[in-house]
Amino acid sequence: MQSYVALVADMTGRYAHVYGTAIDWPSFADQLEGVGCEVIENQTEDYEPIDELTLDDLHEYDVVTVQELTTHTDAVLA
Repeated sequence: MQSYVALVADMTGRYAHVYGTAIDWPSFADQLEGVGCEVIENQTEDYEPIDELTLDDLHEYDVVTVQELTTHTDAVLA
């Protein structure tokens, strides 16, 4: 599994950076679209080396996990 950070938008046009893992980028994008996000771009390179960052590190950069996006934010998802 690979780690990724995506820039996404919700139905209101608000943006978020979302962290997750998948076999490849298209699979991660599909996962995000499946929860109702519009995937804007792959921003993983901005967080390199991503595999060395902890969840706390990511939170300091205002990056949330897919689960946090769907349960702990006010994102409006389809």
